[in-house]
Amino acid sequence: MPILPYYAESMGASAFQLGLLMTVYALCQFIFAPVWGAYSDKVGRKPVLLMGMIGFALTFFLFAMANSLWMLFVSRIAGGIFSCATIPTAMAYVGDTTSEEKRGTSMGMVGAAMGVGMIFGPAIGSGLAHISLAFPFVIAGALCALNSLGIMAFIKESLAIEKRIPYKGVRRESLLKGLKTPLAFLFVVMLFCSLAESTNHGTFALYAEGKLDIGATDVGIVFTCAGIVMALVQGLLVGRLINRMGEEKTIGVGIIILISSLAGFLMSTNLVGLIIFMGVFSGGIGLIRPSISAAISKRTTMQQGSAMGILQGYDSLGRVIGPSLGGFMLDLNLSYAYLMAIGVSATAFLTLIIKAARKEGIVQKGD
Repeated sequence: MPILPYYAESMGASAFQLGLLMTVYALCQFIFAPVWGAYSDKVGRKPVLLMGMIGFALTFFLFAMANSLWMLFVSRIAGGIFSCATIPTAMAYVGDTTSEEKRGTSMGMVGAAMGVGMIFGPAIGSGLAHISLAFPFVIAGALCALNSLGIMAFIKESLAIEKRIPYKGVRRESLLKGLKTPLAFLFVVMLFCSLAESTNHGTFALYAEGKLDIGATDVGIVFTCAGIVMALVQGLLVGRLINRMGEEKTIGVGIIILISSLAGFLMSTNLVGLIIFMGVFSGGIGLIRPSISAAISKRTTMQQGSAMGILQGYDSLGRVIGPSLGGFMLDLNLSYAYLMAIGVSATAFLTLIIKAARKEGIVQKGD
């Protein structure tokens, strides 16, 4: 994450083109996540996890061998296709193997595991970048290959044969299907929050460089500190908050924290400020994501794989829009990308408020 902007810049990429690199990755996730999710309902979770991880490893090696911008785009497209086989399938695995009472905590633990990766990944990547900008991607590919061996050796299939949907060919679940359910508001909130999150991730390095002349090593430190917060929030806090307040209120708290952090980036004048507000940002995201996943997993009437695939689709749609739009706004003015992200996050919060008001009968559905 901290190396990609500089790696792309070394091949002549502008901020907008960097945003497009992230957009094509997310666009492929948007297209293929519902396919993988539905496919895992047919063939089981383990085969899909394995296909995704092996494919993901190969795309990192291709990325490391790139010597032109078009090769980066090719590898990112392939990476988007294979990476989205893992997360919705892993979430479906959690849904298969946990009770409703423990699901929020379990989703939080999956997020905490990702947070631990965020602690070590940027730090390792920033260190390896001193060897070459391509070398961190070689190591990332090797880690994915090692993960594939772990899946083969240690992961047991969670979806019993009798619970699988009869094979009728692979199909992509329509995202509109999610909007026709009582959980539509959660899919919309995920879309807006993902857009705000990806705007920050897609523009942060260039924003920090342009505003405070901060380089790859310092950006790695920022993301490492953010990973620590993410792991703590999702591992220790989010499950307890969900059990005490419910998913919707936990999401609302997370969005308020998210908006505060985005405003903080605009006011930061040094590296310490960026570290603090990136930690606040990660705390907000750390509350939002597992809460939405838990709510949908508990309440959906669809198969777990299909529901998580559709959720991943909305998540990916936000990542399609956020980086390229954020890069475009950054090219216009350093502050515009973050002002946009604040507005989008506020829209997500308003969506929650309207849903809560309708639930209480304060606002009628036609209003």
